[in-house]
Amino acid sequence: MRRPFVIDGNAMLKSYYTQSADDRTHTFPAEQRQLNGWLRVAVTLVCSVLTLLTLYFAFTIAPDQIEARSLFLAFTIPLTMLLYPALVSRHSRPPSALDWLLAAAALAAFSFAFFRADAWLDRFVGYDAVPPLDMAMGIIALLTVFEATRRSVGPTIVVLNLVFIGYALTGPIWPGIFQHGGMSPTRFIETMYMDAEGIFNFITGLIATFIFTFLMFGVFLRLSGGDRVFTDFAAAISGHRRGGPAKVAVISSALMGMLSGSSISNVSTTGAMTIPMMKRLGFRNYEAAAIEVVSSVGGGLMPPLMGTGVFVMSSLTNMPLVEILLYSMGPALLYYAAIYFYVDFKAAQRGLAGVPRDQLPSLGAVLREGGHIFVPIFVLIALLLMKFTPFYASAACVVMTVVISYVRRRTRITPAKLLTGLEASARVVLTIAALITSAAIIYAVIVHTGLLNKVTSILVDASGGNLIIAVILIGIMSYVIGMGLPVTASYVIIAALGASALQNMGLSVLAAHLIIFWFAQDSTITPPICMTAFVGARIAGAPPMRTGWESMKIAKALYIVPFMFAFSSLLDPSIGEIVFDVAIGLVMFYVLPIAIGGYWRGPINPLGRLGFALAGCLLFWATIGPWSASLLPLAGAFSVLALSVVYATRMARADIHAKV
Repeated sequence: MRRPFVIDGNAMLKSYYTQSADDRTHTFPAEQRQLNGWLRVAVTLVCSVLTLLTLYFAFTIAPDQIEARSLFLAFTIPLTMLLYPALVSRHSRPPSALDWLLAAAALAAFSFAFFRADAWLDRFVGYDAVPPLDMAMGIIALLTVFEATRRSVGPTIVVLNLVFIGYALTGPIWPGIFQHGGMSPTRFIETMYMDAEGIFNFITGLIATFIFTFLMFGVFLRLSGGDRVFTDFAAAISGHRRGGPAKVAVISSALMGMLSGSSISNVSTTGAMTIPMMKRLGFRNYEAAAIEVVSSVGGGLMPPLMGTGVFVMSSLTNMPLVEILLYSMGPALLYYAAIYFYVDFKAAQRGLAGVPRDQLPSLGAVLREGGHIFVPIFVLIALLLMKFTPFYASAACVVMTVVISYVRRRTRITPAKLLTGLEASARVVLTIAALITSAAIIYAVIVHTGLLNKVTSILVDASGGNLIIAVILIGIMSYVIGMGLPVTASYVIIAALGASALQNMGLSVLAAHLIIFWFAQDSTITPPICMTAFVGARIAGAPPMRTGWESMKIAKALYIVPFMFAFSSLLDPSIGEIVFDVAIGLVMFYVLPIAIGGYWRGPINPLGRLGFALAGCLLFWATIGPWSASLLPLAGAFSVLALSVVYATRMARADIHAKV
């Protein structure tokens, strides 16, 4: 008689804890503590419960808003206190008494909110009395969120929170347009803690639901070997070409971006392999780092995940997620094409060949052994197109990834790997849980104080109603506020402050938010605070600032495409208009590296570079407005381009003859 199938929990745990440290922790965030003994077992179990509970809610009816979000924070904030040390120097030490005290305080505050949620629904904010215990728990909740944020992402957003809180409490003393009625401390805590429009607003709801399951999806794809499959796939189709390793970095980072949407994670994962390969081929260390950095930043712009910010965008704009993803495909293609063209011209300029084919995996072998890993991604897209909620679609693909991994032995998610994935998913969400909650508090302050309308008026006045100036001002604001902030937090704050101003000037809601979303990416690569560039520079052994400036040069699409959102037809309902603008954009980004690098089959002088630059400007002009208005600049662009190519080709021939 066949024995029934059962999950042996003891055997599963034993298998998990006998894995090598590298097998078990490579999917865990490096900045978190790696614990030992009974505490390690306890954290594994708590993380697994959080992950399984979230999956359960995805397939059933989740609790009400405050209940679901407070339950999520009751897990994540205490775990953050235990896994992130108060000081970096204590990373290798077990949690201190202070860590345990803060974890217990956070657990008490958010558990209290969970059990009080029903009672809070029956009260009127601003009218009913606030019980002292509720007030005390609200203060504890805010303080522990701020401390968890400081530990996990640094003090910048905490300071920003304090500035906004100070603004909320001191409204009457502010001059002119910034003045508002103000909020008493009691009213502030009541609004933030005892109402669904405060700390438990929709932004926290996003991280507690489908942002979590999308991150989970990425973790399980990695555990099944998706990162290796994507890298091998990229190497098979581009490794043999001119500058091959750099092109592998571009393509594999684009694919990896579909897993995580995190630029730093992408650099750390693919950069460890591609940066040394590029250096060996002949790229300078800062060039290799910059190529990987800008390729990884594009992961946040690449459907179908696009980082966590796209889910916030869907909620802020009330637009279906799938519609935003579809409109983002063309811009993402332009971004990666611009990097690919830069790499190709740089390799040609240096005479850098690709990797011999016999040293690369074959495309057929890659697809035979790992092609099934792509199936959950296609299923995810199909479920979204079929109008399933992102929460359900992503959770279903997590389950599917585990099941389909058993098609091949090398991709199989064994019970031990499954437990690793459950824990790693919760650990990954801890990297942004406190951050997103802090951003939710800032958003709540902006809404409750009326600051949203005030900043809109200021931007409209400062730009004089000129859309070009307004977009430039939004770009500057994104860069300044984004210094030291992760992309999602930067996007939330700038969108709350500036999206309405762009809409008031005639832009669609999607155009306004995509402009801000793209500009929000720039602070991670633009000096002086360019965290992703710093990570790439560390791997390459390159100067961080030099890497940052090189990244800016390569990622020119990051600064140009937002203007295309404002003035071209990239977001037009007509597919023909979109295809036309994408095609012209591809030619434009093919031309610009020639003008910047000064090379076309050989060095070209400033006059030749000026011709290519002029052609690029005319091509951008051709994307503005309908087809009928594009004919004149398009004809001028191709005329100038043809003359520039002839001139540059003659220069290249003259240079060859001179060398001979």
